[in-house]
Amino acid sequence: MAEQMSIDSAPPAGGGPSPGPRYDFEDAQSGDLGALAAIADAMKSDNLTDRLESLKRLSVLALAMGEERTREELIPFLDESIDDEDELLLALAELLGDFVQYVGGPKYAYVLLRPLENLAAAEETVVREKAVESINKLVSGMDQLHVEEYLIPCIARLSSGEWFTSRSSAAGLYASAYGKVTDAIQSKLRAGYEALCKDDMPMIRRAAASNLKDVVEKISDDHVVSFAIPNFRQLAEDDQDSVRLLTVEPLVAITKRLTTEECKQHLGAIVQSLCVDKSWRVRYMVADHFVSLATNIKDADLQEELLNVAISLMHDSEAEVRGA
Repeated sequence: MAEQMSIDSAPPAGGGPSPGPRYDFEDAQSGDLGALAAIADAMKSDNLTDRLESLKRLSVLALAMGEERTREELIPFLDESIDDEDELLLALAELLGDFVQYVGGPKYAYVLLRPLENLAAAEETVVREKAVESINKLVSGMDQLHVEEYLIPCIARLSSGEWFTSRSSAAGLYASAYGKVTDAIQSKLRAGYEALCKDDMPMIRRAAASNLKDVVEKISDDHVVSFAIPNFRQLAEDDQDSVRLLTVEPLVAITKRLTTEECKQHLGAIVQSLCVDKSWRVRYMVADHFVSLATNIKDADLQEELLNVAISLMHDSEAEVRGA
């Protein structure tokens, strides 16, 4: 009987929260049709608690429906009925990242991208971050064909979204896609990421700075020089200190990939600039990552400069900087 279960098989939920427990889920694990119907019914309830409870048991409903019907019915239903309650959206974003086994395994992971793409454009930051995390989790098991066919268009749509929410989420997806596509698509990804680094909105540039470290770790040595350094430099010279402070971790990643001569040639001035930045928050970040920077930069002249900077930071006017 459970195989005939449908998300529409239960009657619509009533018009408001009930005074007590409304749905009995206790028998759902055994495949009891009534309990499965209760899950489906609760998904359409006006009561947030009921909808959250139904999400916790969505895997049971998916097992009852089977992989094919889960892909063709349940996932589209979830996508079309995206809620406006942040708590529910967060729970759904997390759940979908672990839902691959219920849609047929990694070869069908792409069907989960669409609802997660919508969640990645949500207003609440924690929802977007969890959606991006779940998408990246899916990508780890996807093959090149599906990444190019489904994920790349997803990244393109988010990157060109009208609202800042989608563009900020897009920045977190480039690194996971980069190593799974052809050189031609990698070139387009670099161009897309550069556009985010130059976006007019500070929150997009913050997202680009925050995720640049992961991109640096995936690109070739040549592109570290030709792509990563110019974009890092632009972000490190941003007029917003909230952007500049996020460039220190990418700087550490870049110095790890460069030769001694390349560090001296490309980074000497900008490292010095960050160390004496007018914002104490930026100086704090430099101090907090000072050991990594000093370890990666082998040039004797730069190391001497870093030693002078270290002494300066230890006498900084801000206690937080001195403590770092």
